[in-house]
Amino acid sequence: MAEKNRYPQIPSAVWWGLRSILQRTPKATIDERLLGVQLSVQEAAARAYITELKNVGIIGEEGKATEVADKWRLDETYSDAVQEIVSANYPEGLLHVAPPGAAERQKVVSWFQREGLGLGAAGNKAATYLLISSPSPNEAPKTSAKSGQTGSQANERPIKEKAVGVADRVRASAPKAADSKKDRPRISNGSNEISHSQQMPLNINVQIHISADAGSEQIESIFKAMRRYLYDASDN
Repeated sequence: MAEKNRYPQIPSAVWWGLRSILQRTPKATIDERLLGVQLSVQEAAARAYITELKNVGIIGEEGKATEVADKWRLDETYSDAVQEIVSANYPEGLLHVAPPGAAERQKVVSWFQREGLGLGAAGNKAATYLLISSPSPNEAPKTSAKSGQTGSQANERPIKEKAVGVADRVRASAPKAADSKKDRPRISNGSNEISHSQQMPLNINVQIHISADAGSEQIESIFKAMRRYLYDASDN
C-alpha cells in the first residue's frame, strides 16, 4: 500500500503514451530518452514520469515492462491489470468511498484533501486515480477541430467570412462604374473632344492580406480606406 501523500500522479498523455509504446514494442527498455522522444517532453520530466510508473508497478527497475504491464497493454486483460494496480497503490478506504469505474470526482478530491493535500494537489491525485481505476482502456479525448486542420486553420474561415461580408457592403455602397461614367465631364483637347468612354480602360488588381486575428472594426476600416482611395479619389 502506498505511503501517505505518496499516491501516484501520472498525466493521461503519459499513461496512454506508454501503453502505445508497449503495444508496439513489448520488450522495449523504457528510459527517459525513449519516453522523452516518444511523448515530446524534456528528459527531466520523462525521468519523473518513469519514477511514477515504477511506483505503480508498470515498469521494473531495469526499465522493462512488468507482468502486470503485459496485461495492461492488452485490451482483453486491461481491467484485470488496473484492478491489481489500484489495489497495490490505494487504501481500501478510498476504494470503498470511490469504487473503481463508478467513482465521483468530488468525493475523490475530498478524500485526498482529508489526507492533508491542498485543493490543487488533491485534484491532480484524484485525476490520476480516476484515470488508473477506469476498467476500460479509453483513449485521450480528441480535439474538436476537423481532421487535417490546425487550430489557426479552424479559426481562419469565420475571419474570412467577416472580411467578405464587409467587402460586399463596400461594393454595394460604391458608385457603379456605368453610372459614374455618365456624370463625368468630357475631356477637351483643343478642337478634339474625347469622351470618358473612349479612353483606354485601366484595370487595377488589389490584393489585401488580412491577419487571422483581425477584428471586425479593423477589417471595416481597411475596406473604408479602399473605397476612399480607389473610388472617391478617382472622382477628383
